[in-house]
Amino acid sequence: MRRLLPSVLFLTGFSLAQEPTAPSAAGPAVDPVPPAGMELIVKRDLLAHATYLASDELGGRLTGSPGQEAAAKYIASEFERLGLEPLGDEVDGKRGFFQYYGIKRTRVEPRTHVKVGELELRTGFAVLGGQPTDLELTGKVVFCGLGRVRGSQQDFAEGERLDGAIAVVAFRGQRGSVDKPLSVEQKFGMSFGVFGRLGKTAREMANRGAAAVWFVQVDDRIGISDVLNYLAAAPGKDVLAPAFQGGDNSMGGMAQMLASSGVPTLILSVPASHQVLGSLGIEVEALRGFVEAEGPRPTAKADLSGTLNLLVTHDDEARASNVCAVLRGSDPALAEQAVIYSAHMDHVGTRIDGEVFNGADDNASGSAGLLAIAKAFATGKERPRRSVVFLSVSGEELGLWGSAYYAENPTWPLDKLVADINTDMIGRSGPESGPMEVTVTPSHKHGHFSTIVQDAARFGSVLGLKFSSGDKYYQRSDHYNFAKKGIPVVFFCNGEHEDYHQVTDHADKLDGDKMERIARLAYWTGWSVANGAERPRKLGRSERWF
Repeated sequence: MRRLLPSVLFLTGFSLAQEPTAPSAAGPAVDPVPPAGMELIVKRDLLAHATYLASDELGGRLTGSPGQEAAAKYIASEFERLGLEPLGDEVDGKRGFFQYYGIKRTRVEPRTHVKVGELELRTGFAVLGGQPTDLELTGKVVFCGLGRVRGSQQDFAEGERLDGAIAVVAFRGQRGSVDKPLSVEQKFGMSFGVFGRLGKTAREMANRGAAAVWFVQVDDRIGISDVLNYLAAAPGKDVLAPAFQGGDNSMGGMAQMLASSGVPTLILSVPASHQVLGSLGIEVEALRGFVEAEGPRPTAKADLSGTLNLLVTHDDEARASNVCAVLRGSDPALAEQAVIYSAHMDHVGTRIDGEVFNGADDNASGSAGLLAIAKAFATGKERPRRSVVFLSVSGEELGLWGSAYYAENPTWPLDKLVADINTDMIGRSGPESGPMEVTVTPSHKHGHFSTIVQDAARFGSVLGLKFSSGDKYYQRSDHYNFAKKGIPVVFFCNGEHEDYHQVTDHADKLDGDKMERIARLAYWTGWSVANGAERPRKLGRSERWF
C-alpha cells in the first residue's frame, strides 16, 4: 500500500461527498450460501504465491526492475495456465498479457565503486542529487570529524583547505536511544532535519575545495537508510519518475529535496561506514563517543588515498508493466460488462545495506489473493454472467502509477466496468484488525458507500469477519483511480502494522488463514456483482454497514 507523503502526514481525512447520513438501505436479500468455487481458494496456494513473490530472488520488486518484471511474468504465466484470455497491449493485432507504461529512471551504473586504501566497495552507499555524472577521481582521504567549520568546536584550523581531497564526515542521526520501532512516516519526519544538516555540511566541504564528500554513520537509530531508499539512487536501486500524462511525481519531487552540494556526495550504510572507518584506522566505539559528545575526536591515518569511480545515468525511455487478463461472462446480454479485480505486485526494492524490502504483506499477500480468486473463477464449475477482469499493477508504491495508467488507457471500456475489488495487505493482523477482522473502504460513513460494500459486509458476517473502517486508505491504493472514474469500489486490507514498509515484512509472518478468509470474501463479493441483475449503485453515508 502506498505510504503517506510527509506533506500529508498530519491530514486526518479527505473530502467526502456531502450526502446526509441515512439509514442503511435494506436492498435485496443476498444469498447466505457461499457460491460455488469459493472452496478452491485455499491458504496453501495463497502462501505459495506470496512466498515466491516476497522472496529475496525478486529483490523487493521495485517498479521497472528485473524483480518486478519477474513478478509480472509469474503472474502472467499463472493467468495463461488458468486459460484466461490476455487483455494487455495489442501488438500487430494480437493481445498479450502485459500492458506497458513509460517511466524515467536515474541509475547508478555497475561501474561505480569507491576505494579507500585496499578496501573497494561497489554497494552500500547512496548518491545524493541524482544528476547525470561520469567521473573518476583520486585524492587524499581526509577525516573531517562532524564537518563543523565555525564555532568553538569547529573541526578545521583557520584557513585549512581540502583542495582535491575526499572528505569523510561523520554525522549525527538521533542522540540517545529510540525506545520503540518507528513507523515509516516517523522515520521520514525525523530524517529530513538530518538531511538538511548534511546538505549544508557538504556545501561547506565543497567550499573548502573537497572533490567529493562521503558521509559515514556509526548506527542508524531513525532509519536514515530506509528513507534514502525512496529519495536517492544507489547501486541496484534506481530513482524513478512517471513518463506518462497524469502520473503522480510527488515522490520524485521529494528526491529533488536532497540537492547535490556541487561535488559528488555519498551516504554510506552502517556496514559500509564501519568498513571505511576500519580502513581509516578509526574505531567505531571511539567515533560513537565523539559523535555523542562524550569523547575526543578520533585520529585517522594520514596520507591515505581514495578513489571514486561514479557513473549516474538518466533513461527517459524506460518502462514498467501491468498484467491483465479476462474471463468472459456466460450471459450474452451482460458479458460486455465486467467486474475488475486489482492488486499491486510492486514494492520498494533493496536498501543500501543490501537488505531486501520483501513486501510480503504489502503486497505479495494481495497479489496471491488475486491469483487465487482468478483460479476459483477460471476452474469453477459455473461461469459468471458478467465478465471478470484480473489486473495486476505496478507502480502503486510510487504514486498508484499502474492503475492510473490503466484508468486512462483501459483495455476494457470504463463505462462497462461495473465495480473494482482491490486487495492490498490481507495477510497480517495488527492494531487495526485482528485475525477475524478486515479493514474496508469506503465504509458506511463514507460518501461513496455503495451496494457492493453493503453486500460484502453481509457476506463477511456469514464468514465470521468483522468490518472496520479503512477510510483513511481511500486514496492510498489502486481502487482510488477507479473511484475517480465513478466506478463503485471496495478495498479489503488489514491496515498497517509494525512491519509496514520495513525490511522485516517477511513471508513467514503471513497468516494463511486470514488471507484465505479475505480472498474468499473478495471472491464472493465479485461473484455476487458478476451475477447480479443490476449494477452496483451508490448509497451515500449510512448509519451501519447493512
